[in-house]
Amino acid sequence: MADVTRTVFGIYYPESRRVVDELWSEKPHTWYERNYTGYQDSMHRGFLERWRAWAGESGVQLGGGYTSEYPTAGANEGIHALLALHAARRGRRIHVFAGEYEGYSFLAAALGIEVVAHRRDPSTWEESLGAAQPGDQFWISQPSAIDGNLWDGFAAFADWMAARAPEVQLIADLTYVGAVAMETPIDLRGANVAAVLWSLSKPFGVYYHRIGGLLARAEVPTLRGHLWFKNLFSVHLGERLMAAHPARDLPSRYKDRQRQALEQTRAAGLVAAEARPSDVVMLASVPGPLPAAAAREHGGHARGDGLRFCLSPLMDRMINP
Repeated sequence: MADVTRTVFGIYYPESRRVVDELWSEKPHTWYERNYTGYQDSMHRGFLERWRAWAGESGVQLGGGYTSEYPTAGANEGIHALLALHAARRGRRIHVFAGEYEGYSFLAAALGIEVVAHRRDPSTWEESLGAAQPGDQFWISQPSAIDGNLWDGFAAFADWMAARAPEVQLIADLTYVGAVAMETPIDLRGANVAAVLWSLSKPFGVYYHRIGGLLARAEVPTLRGHLWFKNLFSVHLGERLMAAHPARDLPSRYKDRQRQALEQTRAAGLVAAEARPSDVVMLASVPGPLPAAAAREHGGHARGDGLRFCLSPLMDRMINP
Protein backbone atom coordinates (compact mmCIF):
# COMPACT_ATOMS: atom_id res chain seq x y z
CA MET A 1 0.00 0.00 0.00
CA ALA A 2 1.42 3.37 -1.04
CA ASP A 3 2.42 5.81 1.71
CA VAL A 4 2.15 8.86 -0.57
CA THR A 5 0.01 9.61 -3.60
CA ARG A 6 -0.10 12.19 -6.34
CA THR A 7 -3.86 12.64 -6.02
CA VAL A 8 -5.09 14.38 -2.87
CA PHE A 9 -7.23 12.14 -0.70
CA GLY A 10 -8.88 12.98 2.59
CA ILE A 11 -8.74 11.20 5.94
CA TYR A 12 -11.94 9.94 7.53
CA TYR A 13 -11.12 11.20 11.01
CA PRO A 14 -12.40 9.42 14.14
CA GLU A 15 -14.09 12.70 15.08
CA SER A 16 -16.02 12.67 11.79
CA ARG A 17 -16.99 9.04 12.29
CA ARG A 18 -18.43 9.85 15.72
CA VAL A 19 -20.58 12.68 14.37
CA VAL A 20 -21.85 10.46 11.54
CA ASP A 21 -22.66 7.66 14.02
CA GLU A 22 -24.53 10.05 16.29
CA LEU A 23 -26.60 11.40 13.43
CA TRP A 24 -27.41 7.96 12.07
CA SER A 25 -28.39 6.74 15.53
CA GLU A 26 -31.03 9.46 15.76
CA LYS A 27 -32.91 7.84 12.85
CA PRO A 28 -33.99 11.22 11.50
CA HIS A 29 -36.86 9.97 9.33
CA THR A 30 -38.91 13.07 10.04
CA TRP A 31 -36.61 15.09 7.76
CA TYR A 32 -37.91 13.07 4.81
CA GLU A 33 -41.58 12.83 5.70
CA ARG A 34 -44.46 15.09 4.57
CA ASN A 35 -42.40 16.51 1.72
CA TYR A 36 -45.62 17.83 0.17
CA THR A 37 -45.75 20.48 2.91
CA GLY A 38 -42.49 22.07 1.73
CA TYR A 39 -41.00 22.27 5.19
CA GLN A 40 -37.73 20.79 3.88
CA ASP A 41 -37.26 23.81 1.60
CA SER A 42 -35.41 25.80 4.25
CA MET A 43 -33.35 22.99 5.79
CA HIS A 44 -30.13 24.10 4.11
CA ARG A 45 -30.18 27.61 5.57
CA GLY A 46 -28.66 26.70 8.93
CA PHE A 47 -25.92 24.77 7.17
CA LEU A 48 -24.95 27.71 4.96
CA GLU A 49 -25.13 30.16 7.86
CA ARG A 50 -22.93 27.86 9.90
CA TRP A 51 -20.32 27.71 7.14
CA ARG A 52 -20.19 31.50 6.84
CA ALA A 53 -19.54 31.78 10.59
CA TRP A 54 -17.17 28.78 10.65
CA ALA A 55 -15.05 30.14 7.79
CA GLY A 56 -15.27 33.66 9.20
CA GLU A 57 -13.78 32.57 12.52
CA SER A 58 -10.79 31.30 10.54
CA GLY A 59 -10.32 34.64 8.78
CA VAL A 60 -12.46 34.48 5.62
CA GLN A 61 -14.11 37.85 4.88
CA LEU A 62 -17.14 37.63 2.59
CA GLY A 63 -19.07 40.83 3.11
CA GLY A 64 -22.72 41.05 2.21
CA GLY A 65 -22.71 40.84 -1.57
CA TYR A 66 -23.25 37.11 -2.04
CA THR A 67 -27.02 37.13 -2.37
CA SER A 68 -27.43 33.73 -4.05
CA GLU A 69 -26.36 30.66 -2.09
CA TYR A 70 -26.78 26.96 -2.70
CA PRO A 71 -25.91 23.67 -1.00
CA THR A 72 -23.98 21.47 -3.41
CA ALA A 73 -22.63 17.94 -3.63
CA GLY A 74 -19.10 18.88 -2.62
CA ALA A 75 -17.25 21.50 -4.64
CA ASN A 76 -17.47 19.64 -7.95
CA GLU A 77 -21.14 20.38 -8.48
CA GLY A 78 -20.58 24.09 -7.96
CA ILE A 79 -17.60 24.08 -10.33
CA HIS A 80 -19.67 22.34 -13.00
CA ALA A 81 -22.62 24.70 -12.55
CA LEU A 82 -20.48 27.83 -12.85
CA LEU A 83 -18.55 26.58 -15.88
CA ALA A 84 -21.74 25.43 -17.60
CA LEU A 85 -23.25 28.86 -17.02
CA HIS A 86 -20.08 30.50 -18.35
CA ALA A 87 -20.29 28.38 -21.52
CA ALA A 88 -24.02 29.01 -21.93
CA ARG A 89 -23.37 32.75 -21.80
CA ARG A 90 -20.71 32.37 -24.50
CA GLY A 91 -17.74 32.62 -22.20
CA ARG A 92 -14.81 31.42 -24.28
CA ARG A 93 -11.99 31.00 -21.75
CA ILE A 94 -10.94 30.74 -18.16
CA HIS A 95 -7.56 31.51 -16.62
CA VAL A 96 -5.71 29.60 -13.88
CA PHE A 97 -2.27 29.49 -12.37
CA ALA A 98 -0.08 26.64 -13.63
CA GLY A 99 -0.49 23.63 -11.35
CA GLU A 100 -4.01 24.51 -10.14
CA TYR A 101 -6.69 21.93 -9.34
CA GLU A 102 -7.18 19.80 -12.46
CA GLY A 103 -10.95 19.73 -12.16
CA TYR A 104 -11.26 23.28 -13.47
CA SER A 105 -9.43 22.40 -16.67
CA PHE A 106 -11.09 19.02 -17.21
CA LEU A 107 -14.61 20.38 -16.88
CA ALA A 108 -13.85 23.52 -18.88
CA ALA A 109 -12.38 21.50 -21.74
CA ALA A 110 -15.42 19.21 -21.75
CA LEU A 111 -17.61 22.29 -22.17
CA GLY A 112 -15.51 23.69 -25.00
CA ILE A 113 -13.92 26.43 -22.88
CA GLU A 114 -10.28 27.35 -23.45
CA VAL A 115 -8.01 27.17 -20.39
CA VAL A 116 -5.06 29.59 -20.17
CA ALA A 117 -2.41 28.84 -17.52
CA HIS A 118 -0.17 31.56 -16.06
CA ARG A 119 2.88 31.43 -13.83
CA ARG A 120 2.13 32.41 -10.25
CA ASP A 121 4.78 35.11 -10.34
CA PRO A 122 3.92 38.80 -9.84
CA SER A 123 6.53 39.83 -12.39
CA THR A 124 4.60 38.03 -15.13
CA TRP A 125 0.98 38.98 -14.37
CA GLU A 126 0.88 42.18 -16.34
CA GLU A 127 2.27 40.56 -19.46
CA SER A 128 0.54 37.18 -19.34
CA LEU A 129 -2.87 38.50 -18.33
CA GLY A 130 -2.77 41.20 -20.95
CA ALA A 131 -4.71 38.86 -23.22
CA ALA A 132 -7.55 38.45 -20.72
CA GLN A 133 -10.77 39.88 -22.10
CA PRO A 134 -13.96 41.18 -20.50
CA GLY A 135 -16.16 38.22 -19.68
CA ASP A 136 -13.25 35.88 -18.94
CA GLN A 137 -12.95 34.21 -15.57
CA PHE A 138 -9.93 33.53 -13.34
CA TRP A 139 -10.28 30.42 -11.15
CA ILE A 140 -8.14 30.27 -8.04
CA SER A 141 -7.95 28.13 -4.89
CA GLN A 142 -6.95 29.53 -1.51
CA PRO A 143 -5.35 27.82 0.41
CA SER A 144 -3.81 26.74 -2.85
CA ALA A 145 -4.19 23.33 -4.47
CA ILE A 146 -0.86 23.99 -6.16
CA ASP A 147 1.19 23.26 -3.05
CA GLY A 148 -1.26 23.02 -0.16
CA ASN A 149 -0.17 26.35 1.28
CA LEU A 150 -1.97 29.57 2.05
CA TRP A 151 -0.73 31.76 -0.79
CA ASP A 152 0.46 35.05 0.66
CA GLY A 153 0.16 36.78 -2.70
CA PHE A 154 -3.59 36.30 -2.97
CA ALA A 155 -4.66 39.73 -1.69
CA ALA A 156 -2.20 41.56 -3.93
CA PHE A 157 -3.31 39.52 -6.92
CA ALA A 158 -7.01 40.13 -6.27
CA ASP A 159 -6.35 43.87 -5.90
CA TRP A 160 -4.26 43.91 -9.08
CA MET A 161 -7.02 42.14 -11.02
CA ALA A 162 -9.65 44.55 -9.68
CA ALA A 163 -7.56 47.54 -10.81
CA ARG A 164 -6.18 46.25 -14.12
CA ALA A 165 -8.79 43.74 -15.31
CA PRO A 166 -12.01 44.62 -13.46
CA GLU A 167 -14.24 42.86 -16.02
CA VAL A 168 -12.51 39.51 -15.45
CA GLN A 169 -14.44 37.64 -12.78
CA LEU A 170 -12.58 35.89 -9.97
CA ILE A 171 -13.95 32.52 -8.85
CA ALA A 172 -12.54 31.59 -5.43
CA ASP A 173 -12.36 27.97 -4.31
CA LEU A 174 -12.03 27.63 -0.51
CA THR A 175 -12.06 23.83 -0.42
CA TYR A 176 -8.98 23.72 1.83
CA VAL A 177 -10.32 26.14 4.44
CA GLY A 178 -10.72 23.95 7.52
CA ALA A 179 -7.77 21.73 6.57
CA VAL A 180 -5.22 24.31 7.78
CA ALA A 181 -4.20 24.82 11.40
CA MET A 182 -3.36 28.51 11.02
CA GLU A 183 -5.67 31.46 10.52
CA THR A 184 -6.68 31.93 6.88
CA PRO A 185 -7.12 35.68 6.24
CA ILE A 186 -8.86 35.63 2.85
CA ASP A 187 -10.59 38.84 1.78
CA LEU A 188 -13.35 38.14 -0.76
CA ARG A 189 -15.26 41.39 -0.42
CA GLY A 190 -14.08 42.77 -3.77
CA ALA A 191 -16.81 43.21 -6.38
CA ASN A 192 -14.72 41.32 -8.95
CA VAL A 193 -15.07 38.10 -6.91
CA ALA A 194 -18.16 36.70 -8.60
CA ALA A 195 -18.53 33.44 -6.67
CA VAL A 196 -17.09 31.43 -3.79
CA LEU A 197 -17.30 27.64 -3.62
CA TRP A 198 -16.24 25.24 -0.91
CA SER A 199 -16.40 21.68 0.36
CA LEU A 200 -16.02 19.79 3.63
CA SER A 201 -14.38 16.78 1.94
CA LYS A 202 -10.81 17.77 2.81
CA PRO A 203 -11.44 19.29 6.28
CA PHE A 204 -13.41 16.28 7.59
CA GLY A 205 -12.62 13.46 5.16
CA VAL A 206 -16.29 13.08 4.24
CA TYR A 207 -15.80 12.76 0.46
CA TYR A 208 -18.71 10.50 -0.33
CA HIS A 209 -21.16 12.34 1.86
CA ARG A 210 -20.82 15.14 -0.73
CA ILE A 211 -21.07 18.26 1.42
CA GLY A 212 -20.37 21.67 -0.06
CA GLY A 213 -21.78 25.01 -1.08
CA LEU A 214 -21.67 27.89 -3.52
CA LEU A 215 -22.12 31.59 -2.80
CA ALA A 216 -22.60 33.92 -5.78
CA ARG A 217 -23.32 37.57 -6.42
CA ALA A 218 -25.87 36.63 -9.10
CA GLU A 219 -28.25 33.73 -9.49
CA VAL A 220 -26.93 30.43 -10.84
CA PRO A 221 -30.11 29.17 -12.55
CA THR A 222 -29.12 25.50 -12.80
CA LEU A 223 -28.86 25.34 -8.99
CA ARG A 224 -32.24 26.94 -8.32
CA GLY A 225 -33.80 23.51 -7.89
CA HIS A 226 -31.55 22.70 -4.95
CA LEU A 227 -34.23 24.22 -2.81
CA TRP A 228 -35.95 20.85 -3.32
CA PHE A 229 -33.19 18.51 -4.51
CA LYS A 230 -30.56 18.84 -1.80
CA ASN A 231 -29.29 15.89 0.24
CA LEU A 232 -30.85 16.41 3.67
CA PHE A 233 -28.50 14.08 5.53
CA SER A 234 -25.47 15.84 4.07
CA VAL A 235 -26.56 19.36 4.99
CA HIS A 236 -27.38 18.30 8.55
CA LEU A 237 -24.13 16.35 8.82
CA GLY A 238 -22.14 19.33 7.59
CA GLU A 239 -23.80 21.58 10.13
CA ARG A 240 -23.09 19.12 12.96
CA LEU A 241 -19.43 18.68 11.94
CA MET A 242 -18.81 22.42 11.88
CA ALA A 243 -20.63 22.88 15.19
CA ALA A 244 -18.45 20.20 16.80
CA HIS A 245 -15.11 21.38 15.39
CA PRO A 246 -13.91 24.93 14.64
CA ALA A 247 -12.14 25.30 11.30
CA ARG A 248 -8.64 24.97 12.78
CA ASP A 249 -9.42 22.22 15.29
CA LEU A 250 -8.75 18.97 13.40
CA PRO A 251 -5.67 20.14 11.48
CA SER A 252 -4.20 21.38 14.76
CA ARG A 253 -4.78 17.97 16.32
CA TYR A 254 -3.07 16.12 13.47
CA LYS A 255 -0.12 18.34 12.53
CA ASP A 256 2.19 16.02 14.50
CA ARG A 257 0.96 13.05 12.44
CA GLN A 258 1.69 15.02 9.28
CA ARG A 259 5.26 15.66 10.43
CA GLN A 260 5.75 12.02 11.45
CA ALA A 261 4.41 10.76 8.12
CA LEU A 262 6.68 13.10 6.21
CA GLU A 263 9.72 12.05 8.25
CA GLN A 264 9.01 8.38 7.53
CA THR A 265 8.41 8.83 3.82
CA ARG A 266 11.45 11.09 3.50
CA ALA A 267 13.64 8.51 5.29
CA ALA A 268 12.32 5.83 2.93
CA GLY A 269 13.17 7.93 -0.10
CA LEU A 270 9.52 8.18 -1.16
CA VAL A 271 9.51 11.98 -1.24
CA ALA A 272 12.15 14.55 -2.04
CA ALA A 273 14.56 15.32 0.79
CA GLU A 274 13.58 19.00 0.43
CA ALA A 275 9.87 18.28 1.09
CA ARG A 276 8.30 20.21 3.94
CA PRO A 277 4.86 20.02 5.57
CA SER A 278 2.30 22.09 3.71
CA ASP A 279 -0.21 24.24 5.52
CA VAL A 280 -2.90 21.73 4.46
CA VAL A 281 -2.52 18.97 7.00
CA MET A 282 -2.38 15.96 4.65
CA LEU A 283 0.09 17.46 2.16
CA ALA A 284 3.80 18.12 1.74
CA SER A 285 5.49 20.21 -0.90
CA VAL A 286 8.76 21.32 -2.46
CA PRO A 287 8.88 24.87 -3.83
CA GLY A 288 10.11 25.40 -7.37
CA PRO A 289 11.53 25.93 -9.79
CA LEU A 290 12.75 22.33 -10.11
CA PRO A 291 14.04 20.34 -13.07
CA ALA A 292 11.45 17.99 -14.59
CA ALA A 293 13.60 14.99 -13.62
CA ALA A 294 13.04 15.78 -9.94
CA ALA A 295 9.32 15.07 -10.25
CA ARG A 296 9.95 11.73 -11.92
CA GLU A 297 12.64 10.74 -9.45
CA HIS A 298 10.64 11.44 -6.31
CA GLY A 299 7.15 10.55 -7.53
CA GLY A 300 5.70 13.90 -6.60
CA HIS A 301 3.02 15.64 -8.56
CA ALA A 302 4.52 18.52 -10.51
CA ARG A 303 2.47 21.60 -9.64
CA GLY A 304 3.54 24.76 -11.37
CA ASP A 305 7.27 25.04 -10.64
CA GLY A 306 7.30 22.73 -7.60
CA LEU A 307 6.16 19.35 -6.28
CA ARG A 308 3.25 18.28 -4.12
CA PHE A 309 2.82 15.03 -2.17
CA CYS A 310 -0.26 13.65 -0.43
CA LEU A 311 0.47 11.87 2.87
CA SER A 312 -3.11 10.69 3.48
CA PRO A 313 -2.50 6.91 3.13
CA LEU A 314 0.17 6.78 5.83
CA MET A 315 -1.52 9.34 8.06
CA ASP A 316 -4.77 7.41 7.82
CA ARG A 317 -3.06 4.23 9.00
CA MET A 318 -1.56 6.16 11.92
CA ILE A 319 -4.87 7.75 12.89
CA ASN A 320 -7.21 4.81 12.12
CA PRO A 321 -5.01 1.72 12.65
